[in-house]
Amino acid sequence: MLLGAAIFDYATAVEISASAFYLFAILVASWNCGAGWGFVFAVFSFAFQTTLGLVQGHPFSSNLYFLYAQGNILLEYGVAVFLTAQLRRLFERERYTARIDLLTGVKNRQGFHEILESEIARHARNGASFCLAYLDCDDFKGVNDHFGHAEGDRLLEAVGHVTAASVRRSDTVGRLGGDEFAVVFPETDQAEAAAIEVKLRHALTKMTRPRPWWAVTFSIGIATFEAMPPSADAAMAYVDQLMYRAKNSGKAQTVSGVYDATAASADSVGTAGPRRAAGDAVP
Repeated sequence: MLLGAAIFDYATAVEISASAFYLFAILVASWNCGAGWGFVFAVFSFAFQTTLGLVQGHPFSSNLYFLYAQGNILLEYGVAVFLTAQLRRLFERERYTARIDLLTGVKNRQGFHEILESEIARHARNGASFCLAYLDCDDFKGVNDHFGHAEGDRLLEAVGHVTAASVRRSDTVGRLGGDEFAVVFPETDQAEAAAIEVKLRHALTKMTRPRPWWAVTFSIGIATFEAMPPSADAAMAYVDQLMYRAKNSGKAQTVSGVYDATAASADSVGTAGPRRAAGDAVP
């Protein structure tokens, strides 16, 4: 764009200003590459227009007036770069907060879904397995009914913080809504996910034990994806069934399952479901 503006400026008469074409290139650079590159483009545009005007001539009565006018253009470019960079910063902040659950500080449903889609695509490329956990707070409704929604919110906030603190930095925690949370474990096998789950359950139990009014337990489903599911929705549907199997087994349970090539093939014809699942009771 910048070279096109320069060529147009060089080929046209001195009475025709190409400043708007330079400005468009500057704005695109500022938005996509940051203020630094925006200022580089602005300085190049100013230098080229000024040199071209001094060599080919300009419509001003003296070079001093011409340089003054070019200085004003450079100032306009600088203001445009600054405002564009600020706007991009605000845009990125809003886009980030739109994917964060404000109560718990972890990813919300939309943000988690996007991360999961990205991880599925990445693991499909590198051939590694990953794990996905689905966590539900058993009897959470009783906390809301007996102690109020404010106390329920404090419990959910604590669950989010403890879960995020108990997993690895490479893992992503999300609140899917209500009292349901999920964690994606990149490049993780079933044994590694089981070890993380033991640590997480211990931390959650330690959190609730001193507060008898937080009379909740946790049902957890953990899926290991050796083959990649067709979508994030398919992955969530698989691990969701594992979680409900844990809940229906008496709550405070963990049920694990492996999503392998057989499951992936069945999903391709619309018959998804837990396969090779093994439950482990956790008191």
